[in-house]
Amino acid sequence: MFGLTLEKLFLVAIIAGLVLGPHRLPVYANQLAQMLRGLRGYVESTRAQAEREMGVSLSHTEWEDLRQYDPRRIVRDALAEPTEPVGPAADEPSYPAEVLAQVATVRPGQRFLVTGSAAHPTRIPIDSLPEDDPRRVAARTDHPGSAVPG
Repeated sequence: MFGLTLEKLFLVAIIAGLVLGPHRLPVYANQLAQMLRGLRGYVESTRAQAEREMGVSLSHTEWEDLRQYDPRRIVRDALAEPTEPVGPAADEPSYPAEVLAQVATVRPGQRFLVTGSAAHPTRIPIDSLPEDDPRRVAARTDHPGSAVPG
């Protein structure tokens, strides 16, 4: 809120304590609390009056539905949608770039695929992948591109 961090608020409180003094600080803090309570009450009463006059609820849960009409979201979703290939390549399955990058690291005869970060690696048995998965095909020793005779 306004770029204020806990450290800055603490510094403002210390400076206010020094400037106002220990005798006047509780009085001013009480007045500030009363002013904030009054402001909150004013906002709530204004909201309730607007809801009565317009006949529409101004709660946040109903406004969430309006976010679907945000132009930035519409454009982002439209750009994120994959385009379908046209022609003979339309029948071929497409794989994410991550899978295709992993294919380059798989050696013939390899039994496990290591994914994830170095801190938290995950071992996936290659036999558990679908038959047509390119990582499983690359690990087979009997396919034409393998260097190991099968």
